[in-house]
Amino acid sequence: MRKGFATLFRDLAVVVVAMAALVGFTGRSDWPLLVVLLAASLSALAFILLRHQAPQDEKPRETAPDRLGEADRAETDGVAILLEAPRALLDALPDPVLVLDAQRRISLANTAARDLLGTEIEASSLLSVLRQPILLTALDALARGETPEPIELPELAGHSMVAELASIDPAGAELGRTLIVFHDVSNLRRAESLRSDFVANVSHELKTPLATLIGFLETLKGPARNDEQARSRFLDIMLTEAQRMSRIVADLLSLSRIELNEHQPPEGAADLKRLVGSVVDGLALKAERRGIVIQRPAPELLPVVPGDADELTQVVQNLVDNALKYSRDQAVVTIKAEIITDPALLRLHLPHPKGVPAAVGLSFRDQGPGIAREHLPRLTERFYRVDTARSREMGGTGLGLAIVKHIVNRHRGKLEIQSVLGDGSIFTIYLPLDAGPPAKTPSESAA
Repeated sequence: MRKGFATLFRDLAVVVVAMAALVGFTGRSDWPLLVVLLAASLSALAFILLRHQAPQDEKPRETAPDRLGEADRAETDGVAILLEAPRALLDALPDPVLVLDAQRRISLANTAARDLLGTEIEASSLLSVLRQPILLTALDALARGETPEPIELPELAGHSMVAELASIDPAGAELGRTLIVFHDVSNLRRAESLRSDFVANVSHELKTPLATLIGFLETLKGPARNDEQARSRFLDIMLTEAQRMSRIVADLLSLSRIELNEHQPPEGAADLKRLVGSVVDGLALKAERRGIVIQRPAPELLPVVPGDADELTQVVQNLVDNALKYSRDQAVVTIKAEIITDPALLRLHLPHPKGVPAAVGLSFRDQGPGIAREHLPRLTERFYRVDTARSREMGGTGLGLAIVKHIVNRHRGKLEIQSVLGDGSIFTIYLPLDAGPPAKTPSESAA
């Protein structure tokens, strides 16, 4: 700034000295020339002033270091914004996601990935977090420009995972160069395993009676062609096996239909008093043959429940039939009922107790050999039997309790099983009610 003022004073001094010299040379009488000189000096002064005045809207020129500093700050802020934007987006994803840099370090991990692999995995080498050689092989293929197929990894933190890899545009190199997305396929693998087991069990269950039928038919066509006694005995066995196959097919169709509609709430209403009475009357002859007594619950404890009457009849039929099968001769099969209104008990016995005013509990107790504790969690699995030989001998298909469980689930209820070896078993179903029991009148309370 001082240099600018010095230059201005110098230029003004030169103009003043020059004008004074010209005025002294021309004299005062030569006024036309004096006017010209005065105009020329004023123009020179104006030019000098305009030349040395800095424009008001011009900002001071920045130095090169200042410009570089601002550029660095802008780049740093931009990268920070770019990093925060994808983090927010990736954290919203349910699948674990990793972003790797050129050195295969984890530059970004979303919430799901940190929950799966650890909270402090960012800035760590992928190899130190995941020791999966197949994943490293896929990264090498990706680096060569190939597109690797989704990779199924060995069990990871108790989950079956499939990893998909993709390259990130080099323009986004500040964020990373490789994107890895993990998909949890545990449920899919579990469903595939269940389906495989189910097919194997069905094949086995149908193969046994078929083999029996084929064997007896071949015998009847050959050695026993003219043996009347053998033919009569074989035909009885063949009829039994055919009936068993028919029951298996019927139960499979029933189970398939129930599973298909399991997530649709049932319509209609079922009168438990009429329903239980009908089932017990139908099985009375079977019970009398073995001297078994069926004790029914009090009728006033069997209300009308919301649900499918046919399906609930099947539930009661299966549970009473099971109690008769496994009870010893001259035993007692006890059916009890209770109305539950206590909110704590409703939460305990119903899977969805919210908004339910009451529930009915219907239990079926036998006097059989009981079931060991380790078998209880698997009793409702398809074709699961504690004693396979005895179950087949009694005509069981191994699907009865699976059907009961799915029907009760559809009715927003719950199946509970209790058993003590040597003391029998208790199967209890809990079903929600639309309304609680009616309030007692004063006369009923006094009675």
